[in-house]
Order: sequence, then C-alpha cells, then structure tokens
Amino acid sequence: MITLGIIGIVAVLTIPSLIANHQKKQVEVKLKKFYSVMSQALLRYEADEGITPESFYIDEEYVKTADGFKKWYNKTLDKYLQSVSQEKEEDRNFKVIFNDGSGFSGYIFNTNSINIFYCTEAKYCRNENMDGRTGFLFEINKGRFYTSLYSFRKQTRTQLLEKCKYGNYDNPNTSSLNRRHTCARLIEIDGWQIKDDYPWKQTILKPKE
Repeated sequence: MITLGIIGIVAVLTIPSLIANHQKKQVEVKLKKFYSVMSQALLRYEADEGITPESFYIDEEYVKTADGFKKWYNKTLDKYLQSVSQEKEEDRNFKVIFNDGSGFSGYIFNTNSINIFYCTEAKYCRNENMDGRTGFLFEINKGRFYTSLYSFRKQTRTQLLEKCKYGNYDNPNTSSLNRRHTCARLIEIDGWQIKDDYPWKQTILKPKE
C-alpha cells in the first residue's frame, strides 16, 4: 500500500509536466510547419505572377474587410495552401482552416500588410488570439512572411521574452489578456524550440496607479 501511495504521488507530480511538454512539442512542430508552408506559398504566388517583394501591393478594395480578405486570399494563396474550409469571422476578420486541423484568422491592415493569427487547432481560431499557446501572431509585410511583426525583427531576445511574458506591447505598463505579440518571433529565434524560460502562461501586469 505504501508503494502504491508513493507511485500515485509521483504520478500526480509528473503527469502534468509530461502533458505540458508534449503540448509544447506539438506547438513547435506546427509553428515551424506553418511558417514554412506560408512562406513557400507566398513565394510561389509572387513567382507565378512575376511580382517581387518590392512591388508587392494589395488593392484598396481588399483592405480591412472580411469579404476583401476572402477575395484576396482566394485570388492569391489559396491554390497553394488548399484550405478545407473558409468562414467570415466578423466584419474584418476571415478564418481559414487547413486539412491538419490548424488554420488562421486574418485581416488586411493596409495595402502592404496583412495580420495573420495562427491557431494550432480550428477551435482556437478566433479574432486576434495571441495567447502564446494556441494562437500566435504572424504578418505578411511587403511581400514577405514574418513571425510576429516585421517591426520586431531587430529586437533582442530579452525584449521579445519580456513582451511575450506580459503581452500588450502598445502599453508596457499594463497587460491585455491573450495579446502576446512577440511569442512566435521568440520561438523562431530559439530555433523553433520552446525553451525552459518561455512563458507558457501569460503573466498579467496590473495598471500602475
């Protein structure tokens, strides 16, 4: 009985850690695959159309509406990605699901920038989910595909880690739940690995008085 009790205690202590490690490995693989597939799709589209990143341009009619994103996506990347379902999420965002169950919610921000909110599973695909576990931010900017935002390319790992931990880069003194913009970039520069110091759960900062 004592032995069984010890085994039970050990199981209670280790199983959550094993589950979390398995989830992290799945996220690593899916993020790397998504980045590769999207990058290649964009490159193939540009090559087929004779477009260079420098000449990449999105017509105004597609900007900031879900219907516009749908028209642009089906005209450009869909034939290379072969989505299994598409759905208007709201007036601005449009959802795309792939055959592996992952997908993204996206919207066209301006004539050269598209925000892509990747989800590891379809059930997590929702407007601007950047929780750093099931949802991550990517961007198409001037004809190239980036983890997080292009503007984060020159930030140090320390800066990326800080923003990934607390979220809401718009206001560093507070946190907004699930607005962890830099987490995808952090995982990328770590070689598509979720390191031991990666903030698997977001830390919320209280507003300063």
